Amino acid sequence: MKRNIFNFAIVSITVFFAGCLSPKTSGVVVEKGRLIVHDASFALNLDMVSDTTQRTPEGFLRVQAKVRNTNHVDFRCQYRFEWKTPQGVVQTHALAPWRPVVLHGRDETVLEAVSLVPGADDFRLILRRIDD
Repeated sequence: MKRNIFNFAIVSITVFFAGCLSPKTSGVVVEKGRLIVHDASFALNLDMVSDTTQRTPEGFLRVQAKVRNTNHVDFRCQYRFEWKTPQGVVQTHALAPWRPVVLHGRDETVLEAVSLVPGADDFRLILRRIDD
């Protein structure tokens, strides 16, 4: 009986402190359709409200994604697009560098990019917060 109480206490303390970790160390990734957000608390305030895709004459996929910050606070973050083949495979060799952006409170921002390889069929937008 004492051992069960001890084990319960250890598990409870571990879970409590895991919840107190910063988003940077927690590793929580939230998928909201095509929007991927690194940090669960950050994800609560972000939505992709629309996206438009268009194929360039050279066969590259062009994307414009409108992201809404529902919080009143500005978020400094970085974004990049992931490109997928028609079979749904992420083209990891074609990842663009992270780009900085400020998502202003209660505002919408259009993020855009063109795939780095022709033949991309779909995308995901990835956001991560920059800590001050």
